[in-house]
Amino acid sequence: MALTESEARVLAALARPEFPAALTVRQLCAATGLTAGAARRALHGLSQTGLALATQHTPATWQVTHRGRLTIHSATYSDYLTRHRRPPPCSQHSRSPLSAQVKT
Repeated sequence: MALTESEARVLAALARPEFPAALTVRQLCAATGLTAGAARRALHGLSQTGLALATQHTPATWQVTHRGRLTIHSATYSDYLTRHRRPPPCSQHSRSPLSAQVKT
């Protein structure tokens, strides 16, 4: 089964070692550049094929399965691990330098 571009980008983000073990849709959007709707559709497809699964947290987080990790590291998709590399999603507790500035 071939992955769509969105599915490959989401799966690559979930499988990157520098990212947290599980990501929210918002974090996946920041990591992949996808819209929330596109990320959710990709996650739905990945979960139906057993490549990703939702955790029981609030807000919902997603993680890659062993099968998903094997798939994204295959020769067909391993390019996605580097091609769509973006900075790791910010945690909700860290503040960017711009948000720390006081607006006058």
